[in-house]
Amino acid sequence: MSTETTSSQGIIQRQSRPWQRLARRYDIRRSRHRHLPWLGYTLTTINIVILAFLVFDTPLGQAAKNLSPRLIEVAGAVTDIGRLAWILAIIAVVFAVGLFVARRSPTYGRYRAALLIRMVAYVGLSVLTTSFIVNLLKYAIGRARPLLYDQYGIVGFAPFHGDFLFESFPSAHSANVGALFGALALLFPRFRLLFIGIGIWLGASRIIIGVHYPSDVAAGLALGAWIAFAVAVLFSRFGLVFSTGQDAWPRPRLNRGLR
Repeated sequence: MSTETTSSQGIIQRQSRPWQRLARRYDIRRSRHRHLPWLGYTLTTINIVILAFLVFDTPLGQAAKNLSPRLIEVAGAVTDIGRLAWILAIIAVVFAVGLFVARRSPTYGRYRAALLIRMVAYVGLSVLTTSFIVNLLKYAIGRARPLLYDQYGIVGFAPFHGDFLFESFPSAHSANVGALFGALALLFPRFRLLFIGIGIWLGASRIIIGVHYPSDVAAGLALGAWIAFAVAVLFSRFGLVFSTGQDAWPRPRLNRGLR
């Protein structure tokens, strides 16, 4: 066998090893995979969005113009935290700082760096997947924003219109926030209530400034949180960042080894 052939085979083997390792990790955990009540969770979420649409959208659409200017100003100052660019910038900064700190540790630097990379990959994948899906939905549904409430009410739709004024449902800011803080709540369950509270308040800021209805925000937060949960379940299937708990929920394995 020629040297070139041997070298080529070695390169192919090295390239396939990560996928082979992932396949082995999945096979090892296959027996631990338990069924999650996805249908029940989905129906509950849909009902919450429908109730928000029926009960809260009209009153908020009518009252949005009468809110305190000071309240609107404060909400406007914090609402852009939900922008995809800001979230990705925050993720990048956390990654860079964490990697720098991890590499300063001679004993656990490599382990911490690898774990940090996987955590950032999980959060980033959750947010990017959410952003892609929510923007497709906004474009396809074409719901009129509260800014056009006097003309269309809460049932104004112009599918595939592509105009900012017809991209209300679901709220992309809320979806990004739901994915980010949903992922953080899963990674750090001790602070789960704090992250959920921050996410709800950031979503509510979209209602206060008058660019979304409550049902838009509820759908956006739910979509982002569900995608973060689904990605966590996927990671847990391979033992990456998460493991599968007795109740089939993904549990963070931040203090465990990477084997």
